[in-house]
Amino acid sequence: MTAPDMTRSVWDVTAADFPADEPIDAQAEFLLRYAILAPSSHNSQPWRFAVDGPEVIVDVDESRWLDVADEDRRELFLSVGCALENLLIAADHFGLDPTLDYRGGDADDPHVATVTLHADGEAVGNPDEGPDPPDGAFGAITERRTSHEPFEDRDLPPETLGRIERAGDVGAVETHRITDAGLKREIGELQYGADERQMADPEYREELGHWIGSGALGDSWLKARIGQLAVTHLNLGEREGERNATLVSEAPVLELLATPDDDRTARVETGRAFERMALVAAAEGVAVHPISQILEVPDLKEALADAVGIDDIAIQHLFRLGYADADEDHTPRWPVEEVLASE
Repeated sequence: MTAPDMTRSVWDVTAADFPADEPIDAQAEFLLRYAILAPSSHNSQPWRFAVDGPEVIVDVDESRWLDVADEDRRELFLSVGCALENLLIAADHFGLDPTLDYRGGDADDPHVATVTLHADGEAVGNPDEGPDPPDGAFGAITERRTSHEPFEDRDLPPETLGRIERAGDVGAVETHRITDAGLKREIGELQYGADERQMADPEYREELGHWIGSGALGDSWLKARIGQLAVTHLNLGEREGERNATLVSEAPVLELLATPDDDRTARVETGRAFERMALVAAAEGVAVHPISQILEVPDLKEALADAVGIDDIAIQHLFRLGYADADEDHTPRWPVEEVLASE
């Protein structure tokens, strides 16, 4: 049996279809229709789930790990954290009172967390429950999208930025707002250097080309194949660097997420924080665009820390915020049956 293709139809999930009269495991599987709509690096969707009664086991799928671009697995765990947050928000929306148990330990252990659902409303206390979902987050799950376009030259209202940043209050994750024009230009220069460095690496280009060619970015089959060939065989670093440096330096706001620790739980919590911020941004009509390349090159990541004045905590994520036309299509996803472990 062949695996199902990625599809945009998964975005059509509606709360009215929630199987309220069915057993808890059927309700848990329904929640996964929201979890899979999370963002991930290159839209690689590196998550797997298993349902055992009221428990949802959340794992990483290392077959979708970007082992060239993401050598230290930071983005792998961050991506899974985004899916985990969607799951928690959806469970809360349907009154299932989720509790969360992180699986610590070795970075090679695929088991990230277990979410326990409580249909009777009698959830037991758990120190990792975390904050309540922000207002508007559930409705934004099916509306959120990543924007790769230039942002409009207008400021975000302080109250809007405040709501977005408060949504990122997860665990020990810290949010750092960057609006200084000179600092944004400096980060844009680092972005240019990261693009040049990475696109000069044939292994990086091959990995990127693989995901473009798979259709993960939402292109037609022909455009995806042409894009794969171009990225794999041509060094487009200067072109990409110039474009992305401009996107960074001209963004109204850059947000940086950092943690005191740099273990897998910190990265998962960063993913949760980012997804919450992205959902609130979507609810507020604000576009979001992750900028990962600088953090994928160790010496440039250190240069970013120096530029921002962070030397005692680990930078985990960087992204743009601003206003843009909301005309980009959702990227496709593998359906739930592709990421749900069979019995």
